[in-house]
Amino acid sequence: MNKIDLIALDLDGTLLDPSGRVTQASKDAIAQARASGVEVFLATGRAAPEAAYFAQEAGCGVLAAALGGAVMCDARTGAHLRRWDLPRETGRRALELCLNREIVLMIFAGEAIVLDPYSKKLLMKHYPFPCFHDNAVVTEDPIAYLEEHDLPLTKLHGDGDPASYPLKELTALEGVSLTASSDRDFELVPAKVGKGRTLALMSLLRGVPLERCAAVGDSPNDLSMLEVVGTPIAMGNANSQVKAAARYVAADNGHDGVAEAIRWCLAQNA
Repeated sequence: MNKIDLIALDLDGTLLDPSGRVTQASKDAIAQARASGVEVFLATGRAAPEAAYFAQEAGCGVLAAALGGAVMCDARTGAHLRRWDLPRETGRRALELCLNREIVLMIFAGEAIVLDPYSKKLLMKHYPFPCFHDNAVVTEDPIAYLEEHDLPLTKLHGDGDPASYPLKELTALEGVSLTASSDRDFELVPAKVGKGRTLALMSLLRGVPLERCAAVGDSPNDLSMLEVVGTPIAMGNANSQVKAAARYVAADNGHDGVAEAIRWCLAQNA
């Protein structure tokens, strides 16, 4: 087995426990890894400001993959270092298909986060993370807002009742990739974008071959990074598809699975 020099961690369902916190055990394991010379980066579906917030809280390294791989950002500041946007007309059509339905939408438009009032109301209740809401703009007409400010659509995240999702129409759009982070949501990003490609770029920048990288995740949108690394690891709460792609299955995120996964990686280096 190859030595592991870089570990990429998903955030929701992985590094974060069920209450949305980074446990002390995870922080200690990350600190132990970095002290031994192993890089630890985040790879999340969340926006860059949240990636930076949690990277700093957990003690992770200087780069992160955000928006499901559509962004590589500076994990200290949240600044975008590289970004892939949806084709302009595709992005506008995706919003037309999804707005004015009972879908809670997170509209990631370049470095902006745009919400309609319906989504803002429900997200304040079910997704009460200040580093998200402090960076979000609320508008009655998100499409007009994007036009007025000349913003691209980088990622569209929808949550709610899957029966209301226009998945067939979204899949038919040009230049898109459709995935999910749970069995209740969908994530629309540019074609060929994923955590795996952005992790490959981060590993290249750090001079670490992918076969000497590990990745830890729990959801379908983590598969692209599990498939490219030498050491794929699934959380105990991962679905069967993710577990099938893993070399090792750690405990779930309610029982410090990330800390276990990191310690297992370090043991392979011993």
